[in-house]
Amino acid sequence: MLKPTQIVRRPLALAIALAASAPVLAEDLALEEVTVTAQKREQNALEVPVTVDTFSSEDMDNTNTLKLSDMADYIPGFEAGSSITQSALSIRGVSSPSISAGGDPSVAVFYDDAYVPSPATSMSFADMQRVEVLKGPQGTLFGRNAAAGTVNMVPNPPQEDFDAFVSARVGNYGLQHVEGMINAPVTDNLFVRGNLMSFQRDGFVDNVYPGGTDSGAEDILTGRLAALWQISDSTSAQLAYDWDDVDNASRQAIGVSPYSYSTDPFAGKVENDVMNGVETRSMSAVNGKLMHTFNDAWSLKWVSNYRQWKTYNREDEDGTADTSRYLDTNNIFDSDISYHELQVNFTGERLTAVMGANYSSENIYQSTDVTATASSITRLVTTDIVNDPTLREQIAGGAALSAGGYPGDGGIGDMAAGQALAALDSVDHLWEPDDWATFTSLISPAIGASGPLPQTSDMYDMLAYNVLGTGMLFGPDYAGQNWVERVENTGDFTNWGVYVDVDYSLTDKIDVLAGLRYSNDRKRFTWLTPGTNYRDIRPGVEEVIFSTADNYNVAQGQREASDEWSATTGRLVGQYHFSDRAMAFLSYSTGYKSGGYDSLNLRTADTPIAPENVDNIELGVKGDLLDSLRVQLSYFDMTVNDRQRSVESKPPGSANALPRVINGDQQFNGFEVTVDWLPLDSLRFGLVTTIRDQESQWKPFYDAEGELQQDSSKSSTNTAYTLAMDWAPQIPVGSMNLHMDYIYAENADQLEPGYLARFSAIDGVGVDDKRLNGRLSWQRNGYELALWGRNLLDNERAGIPSGRTLEVFGTPYTSISEPRTFGAEVRYNF
Repeated sequence: MLKPTQIVRRPLALAIALAASAPVLAEDLALEEVTVTAQKREQNALEVPVTVDTFSSEDMDNTNTLKLSDMADYIPGFEAGSSITQSALSIRGVSSPSISAGGDPSVAVFYDDAYVPSPATSMSFADMQRVEVLKGPQGTLFGRNAAAGTVNMVPNPPQEDFDAFVSARVGNYGLQHVEGMINAPVTDNLFVRGNLMSFQRDGFVDNVYPGGTDSGAEDILTGRLAALWQISDSTSAQLAYDWDDVDNASRQAIGVSPYSYSTDPFAGKVENDVMNGVETRSMSAVNGKLMHTFNDAWSLKWVSNYRQWKTYNREDEDGTADTSRYLDTNNIFDSDISYHELQVNFTGERLTAVMGANYSSENIYQSTDVTATASSITRLVTTDIVNDPTLREQIAGGAALSAGGYPGDGGIGDMAAGQALAALDSVDHLWEPDDWATFTSLISPAIGASGPLPQTSDMYDMLAYNVLGTGMLFGPDYAGQNWVERVENTGDFTNWGVYVDVDYSLTDKIDVLAGLRYSNDRKRFTWLTPGTNYRDIRPGVEEVIFSTADNYNVAQGQREASDEWSATTGRLVGQYHFSDRAMAFLSYSTGYKSGGYDSLNLRTADTPIAPENVDNIELGVKGDLLDSLRVQLSYFDMTVNDRQRSVESKPPGSANALPRVINGDQQFNGFEVTVDWLPLDSLRFGLVTTIRDQESQWKPFYDAEGELQQDSSKSSTNTAYTLAMDWAPQIPVGSMNLHMDYIYAENADQLEPGYLARFSAIDGVGVDDKRLNGRLSWQRNGYELALWGRNLLDNERAGIPSGRTLEVFGTPYTSISEPRTFGAEVRYNF
């Protein structure tokens, strides 16, 4: 086994040895033309009057990015969550609830021209040509759920020329990344392309619990097989099949409570006892496309796609190994979607137009399971009983009378009542003998008993528990039993739309663009609550997690709701060309995301989540201002009405906090800048940055501690930038490139709904993101050797502590950023 230092030294030593006596070669850097399909047709990115950032295959190599969450640092205003099965994308501060199957994302994702639902958007960048991020509402050409923007993922299509490569990457934390691709002509007009990628990495936080999975462990196998048939000079067809299997550790739950392994999130170890804690996804898709050119003016494209996936995501919700505080959740998702689109293009002397229609049908099944132990349920019940106002009043009154006084007498009665309530407050868990004795002694007068009751689960003494009036108490003989509650949802969603978008050249320098789309969404959604499994073990018990506050127990059966939403969205754009290589645009655009249902809030059956509507005004300038300077600058002012947001909430009567969707209005405005500068043929500098102000007014909601939040209007400025450098010096043999980038993002945790200021003292919370990454590569005759490192400064950041057991068990947990990683890679292009 090679040590990390050996991995680093050997490729570099080989490169130096090969440099002995060969002639000097160099590969100049350049500002290359970037082709995008942001307007449903291939165009130079500098000519498109939309703020669009492109991430190329070369960018993916230089930055070691594997998925959208890795790419986010290099696209201003774009963010992506790290979860595989509950990926939440954000553009310009607008993200989406990620757990509810009854809602939709605010950022639409397309892969190979087909719409991809939220649980599938985290697919790996295997043989990817480029990724385009379109900022602002794209309500005309992309339509569905493009309220905040669109991500367009473009895989490499089959080509007529033979091409192939194999690559391998290794690194610390057991990283092994292997990929291969082959593109070959089968006949003169039939070409095939296939790729396969395997990515494996150990976790970077050691779980010391026996059999526990280390946080951060990943295991991904993905591939794609595509065939392109050039039927004639004017007609071609493509058929592709892709699959993606993921078997990762569940998301981090690093406890920062007195009951966790450590209160330091960077201790490097946790003790999480979650049962079978994993995050898996099995996904595959078939995609068919037909392209036909009628003449120089007219052409069409037909896309049909079918994608199916299954996910399993069981997560620790307490960050401890304390069985009396145990809680886990499991989100099981089984879904399929068919997507079809007909697109017609017209190109005239002054007028170009894109028009078409799309239809999609999606069927989903979601099961949200919550598992606790008999001991942790008893802790929940203990807390509820001790805090019950009626019981406290009875105990205080009984103690006052027993002492010879009365409540409110200001003397012996009040003193006795205070002592009784203090004793009641000391009761932590009714399975503890001392707590049981204290509690039953306090309530004995109310039930005609004297002194503490016996603590047993024996059937002859079960009356001792039932007489307390909750029906939920059971003794320590039930230790080792699991308590499971479940909410099952099904959904049948259809969406269709028609659109037209035209571009008319008024003069050689001035263009006017306008577009409209009509979208229609229909949703049928169901809730089923089977009840807790504990009824078979202990008759008479009721649900605790999904409590009556959410109206789950009214019917003990299935509830169904259906609704329909529609909207007309569009854009109007004025574009001015300064030259063949630079232009400016001013646009007004609108976007829409349909309403829906909260899978964990049955009340939305009667009051569905309101649809999200976006208005955006944007001024942009882009182009090659000098031979060596390329700039994209945009100013935007975006209003979001009825923004849908997920928060951890614990309304009155709920046993613990659960994710719930709330609505609010937001206003965003700011600048985004992308700059590339080549002061020398061998040196390139890059800058991407965003400065954004936002104001939010959320409708009243209860936070994770059960406190009503009414005045949640906030405003701030978030600053983020990435600096990049590429240096390609002349060397004796082959060509070399040194890529470095520095990432900075101002922390804005305090702006998030549900943020609790008391956690700011925890290490890493509220820390700005500061990361230095680098890659040194050498190429010759198809070979490439590289050394790479990420987060070289080992910046330590922690997320906002939260959790469903935050209030009831006092067990918040957090997650931390990836530590310093490094390694080497080799690639051969045939």
